[in-house]
Amino acid sequence: MKHVDENSAGDGVRELFKKLVRRTTPNGFEHLMYECIPHAQADHYGNRFVIIGSNPQHLFTCHLDTYPLDDDEGECMSTEIHLIDEGTIIRTDGTTILGADDKAGMTVMLSMISAGIPGIYGFFLAEEQGMFGSQFAAHDSLWNELMQDVKAVISFDRKGVESIITHQRNERTCSDEFALKLQAEFKKYDLDMMRDKKGSATDSYSFFQMYPHLQCTNISVGYWDQHTCCESQDILHLERLCKAAISMQWPIP
Repeated sequence: MKHVDENSAGDGVRELFKKLVRRTTPNGFEHLMYECIPHAQADHYGNRFVIIGSNPQHLFTCHLDTYPLDDDEGECMSTEIHLIDEGTIIRTDGTTILGADDKAGMTVMLSMISAGIPGIYGFFLAEEQGMFGSQFAAHDSLWNELMQDVKAVISFDRKGVESIITHQRNERTCSDEFALKLQAEFKKYDLDMMRDKKGSATDSYSFFQMYPHLQCTNISVGYWDQHTCCESQDILHLERLCKAAISMQWPIP
């Protein structure tokens, strides 16, 4: 287990999140986030990935696109966000979405990369359009090679503060045994997470469709009211989640 100073584990999470949500990045504008991902490689679709360690057993995922809210002319544009930081909650002034879906997940993964946690980190395009980026990756020969030793795909892209997704689109994608192991690890860091059968499809589901033997789940990152101008982020949950993610035992057996 990697040792992490309890007093510093969450340092910078709030600032990193606020940096990532300065602008909306609907599909077609994900490139604005590329510079935030250190040492990233690219596939032929434009997805970015980072590999830490040899023979990584977990693929961690988030998506770079934000939900597309059209402008007055019906075009999706990258829009500046005016943030309101209320201490425990971060939201906008109500004129745009926040983009915590899925910049919160991106915050978790960048924190893990910075801490050197072994894994493959997939930053996918066009999730909000139909998971096109991860669908490409799940069928791509490059990713097939990368996935040789992967046993679990863990997306950080779920609303709320307590879900460990076991079902997506009413299909079981993660065993109770694996979810309970995750639950026990999160509990060590004061996160009360529970198994949740009501997951909608996200990027881990793309890999489940191609690799049904893998454990494919999705973890609550603390956003609410996604896809609306009322979207908000529980920043304290995100700080706790980042601390847990860089402190807990990986890989989950």
